[in-house]
Amino acid sequence: MELKAVIGLTPGAVTAEDVIDHRGNVIIKKNTTLDKFLIQKLNISKITCINVKEPEDDKTTYFEKIKVSKTFKQFYELYSKNFFELKNLMEQFLSTGTPIDSDRLYEIVDDITSPFKHSKITILDMLAVLETAESDFLYTHSINVALICNYTAKWFKLEGKDLRALVLCGFYYDIGKFKIPQEILLKQGRLTDEEFNSIKSHTALGYEMLQPFNIDERIKLAAMMHHERIDGTGYPQGLKDEQIVPFAKIIALLDSYEAMTTYRSYRAPLCPFTVIEIFEKDGYGKYDTGYYMTFLERMVEEYIGKEVMLSDGTICNVVLINKQKYSRPMVKSTDGKYIDLATQKNLSIKALV
Repeated sequence: MELKAVIGLTPGAVTAEDVIDHRGNVIIKKNTTLDKFLIQKLNISKITCINVKEPEDDKTTYFEKIKVSKTFKQFYELYSKNFFELKNLMEQFLSTGTPIDSDRLYEIVDDITSPFKHSKITILDMLAVLETAESDFLYTHSINVALICNYTAKWFKLEGKDLRALVLCGFYYDIGKFKIPQEILLKQGRLTDEEFNSIKSHTALGYEMLQPFNIDERIKLAAMMHHERIDGTGYPQGLKDEQIVPFAKIIALLDSYEAMTTYRSYRAPLCPFTVIEIFEKDGYGKYDTGYYMTFLERMVEEYIGKEVMLSDGTICNVVLINKQKYSRPMVKSTDGKYIDLATQKNLSIKALV
């Protein structure tokens, strides 16, 4: 903790204790990250000095702890080894047309995940801190979604042959993107109509590429249908609800989840509760209701008991799911106060800590 003159404060400083004005009112709470407006508020309140956290006092975040753990190091080594094998298998298929050995793909998932079946750090969280080369994103995307399929299959009551088929969906559903120029796939700015149509063609291309493969027909259909939405707003055919195979409905959810929660060169992975909030705002009526509600509920369950930081800097534990608003659970602060985020509209979960 360091006593600092308000005149010398810069945005990003974190309060080490409540800031109280001359009337005894708390005007800024402990653990609040200051911005220029809060610093201005301090000046207006004629407060000259406050206690702020020194850099070494800042608590390491949940994901930063994972990144330096022995568990993640072991995961990274297994992931890297299997990544190169997948890349070789895929490049051989693309150059010779020889179908990929699906049994070997399933073994890749088992090889990566088997040491962590009882780990406190989940595969989902380790994927969130994994940094990979942008040029390899199609290969890493393939492994990542297959791993997510394997982890979440139990959420959808899938086991045995169905679980295996879903995992293979994760490997194969975006295979058509290997036919799309990388300069279009990696373009950061707005796509032209022609470029967007090129990207949309990956669904039909993927379905066509999978025809020589001796695999479950549901996997091929998932490649074709994973961008369809139950309200008919998807592509390539504008299918609705029962016209879309169940695996495509599940992959639609997991594809969006992977895009938001994995590391990108231009941003860190989004907080899981931010991801849930985005699904709540944009997903209802587009994703299959049963899979959608199951997915959100199980996502929140992953973080019950975990510490989170609220938007005002308060540190809390997640204690209870709110089934009407999954992104806003009941939390308990370090001083024992229960906060129902469903009713406290001015507060939200900012990060896991």
